[in-house]
Amino acid sequence: MLKILCVCGCGLGSSFAIEMSAKAVLKKLEIDADIDHTTISEANAFKSDIILTQKAFADVLNADATPEEMKRVIVLNRLTDKGEIEEKILAFLKDRNAKVVNHE
Repeated sequence: MLKILCVCGCGLGSSFAIEMSAKAVLKKLEIDADIDHTTISEANAFKSDIILTQKAFADVLNADATPEEMKRVIVLNRLTDKGEIEEKILAFLKDRNAKVVNHE
């Protein structure tokens, strides 16, 4: 099962909004995933396949990350844009040769 973490500064506002949008996308794509949201300061305590966040927090997450860890951080320009989330999750999965049931 895919593990996705949505990250923002306080772990309540934008990360929760990202989570809600990502859940809708995952349901549409029929991707089984465990998805949660948290603060930037707690993000590294979670084991995840994908981290969805904005650029400022991605820079913090990637500061001490290995090249492989950096690949899991997906930067969203429009935090609740389902089209952008879908596009970037599909690209992430395609890059890793993962199969997705329902996509164009």
